[in-house]
Amino acid sequence: MHWDAFCAICGSTFAYSFTLPISFDDNSKLSYSKKVIGNSDLQWLSKLRALGYNASSTTERKSFITGPGQYEDQGMIGADAGKDPNFPLDDEGVMPMLFAYVNPGCPGAQVVFPFHEVCYDKILRRCFKNEVINTDVLHAVFEEKGAGAWNCLGLDYGSPQPPCGNYWECIRGQEVLVMHPTKIPELMKPPYRTIKAFFSWGKKADVESQHSHDIFQKLPNELRQKILNLLPVQCVLAIKAASFTMHVCPDISLDQRLEADMPWLWEMYLEGVDLVKSQAAEGEYSKALTLMEKDSLYTEGKCDYIPGLVNRRRIWGVCEEIKRLYYEKLAEVGGSQPKVRQT
Repeated sequence: MHWDAFCAICGSTFAYSFTLPISFDDNSKLSYSKKVIGNSDLQWLSKLRALGYNASSTTERKSFITGPGQYEDQGMIGADAGKDPNFPLDDEGVMPMLFAYVNPGCPGAQVVFPFHEVCYDKILRRCFKNEVINTDVLHAVFEEKGAGAWNCLGLDYGSPQPPCGNYWECIRGQEVLVMHPTKIPELMKPPYRTIKAFFSWGKKADVESQHSHDIFQKLPNELRQKILNLLPVQCVLAIKAASFTMHVCPDISLDQRLEADMPWLWEMYLEGVDLVKSQAAEGEYSKALTLMEKDSLYTEGKCDYIPGLVNRRRIWGVCEEIKRLYYEKLAEVGGSQPKVRQT
């Protein structure tokens, strides 16, 4: 019997790009649209690593992460041992058979949880703010969420929901599920790439705005600050662009607000750029963030979004759930975050 296994982090396929049916035919229901896929790099899908547990390890940590690998069908994972000393090689250096999620009955086989390298290295670790991850705890989370599962974890994989049958289905309109979540060509083009240029405008705040009618002048500074704290970052920028009084109101750094409200949009971090130089820049930045909020949301039956960005935001949501479960489990087994090897 043929079956596929899917990424523990994003729920998507490990298929090679050349095996995915992609067509210009808009009437084809079981193939992806070439118009949507475009020139997106799909090679990330076949590059995986896997998390396992070696109860026989003599080290404090029992878990291991394999080296680079690929999915080989029937639940089997082909991967290098990598550099992790916990990888369960026998006395002669022979690797065990690796199976995703469940052991189909092979003596000596090792059950592992596979994931895309990109999902782990570029998104999950960023979600953890690049803290060293205790892979024993992460494995315990995966094992708990994988109870009774045979090709993915019991997580909310967002919208669109990845197919969860015996094999991967390429459904027209769900191209976002295979789009590269970090290499997003659209973010390298206007208006996104040019946003930071707006902050080279004006060396001082706009003088004309200081003399215009401003209803916020009547409010005490504490109330102005409370208003800004209640608004999402794009609205903070919009109100600062419209009101000089709010423009000069003290606020935490834009990057902190952006990381709190739109953590999946790290290309837009300004790394300490001083916003007080220009209200015009704030207005343009607000427009860009509002546009990207819209472009990052999946709409069934339409493609008025950026597919790669939609996929990244979807995966980020899964990573947030994993992070929450991780810290709950960490509290159960010991409390504080230990310093362990990052593989």
